[in-house]
Amino acid sequence: MRLAASIERGMAYDRRRYARHQVQIGAGLYENVRPTVAITVVDLSTGGCGIETTTDLGVDTRVWLKLPGLESWPCRVVWTQGNRAGLSFDHPLHPAVVDRFTA
Repeated sequence: MRLAASIERGMAYDRRRYARHQVQIGAGLYENVRPTVAITVVDLSTGGCGIETTTDLGVDTRVWLKLPGLESWPCRVVWTQGNRAGLSFDHPLHPAVVDRFTA
């Protein structure tokens, strides 16, 4: 069996399954044990988002994201770095919802 591989130069490899769109959306985030905190969604896809927050979040924390005009959406924190974090949605957002915020 023959295997082939290629190396892409210029950009770091991105392991995300969903294309992210750069946004600036004021939103809310809450856990069962904390009240809602204001956050900024900085990138958004059907499968997750990146946020900026002033609250400490732990990896694997269950949270709910409240985007303007939508119901709260269940998520899991998949990474944190300083005041930024990445959320993975339990259920993908419909592409039309992403389009609404990225248009």
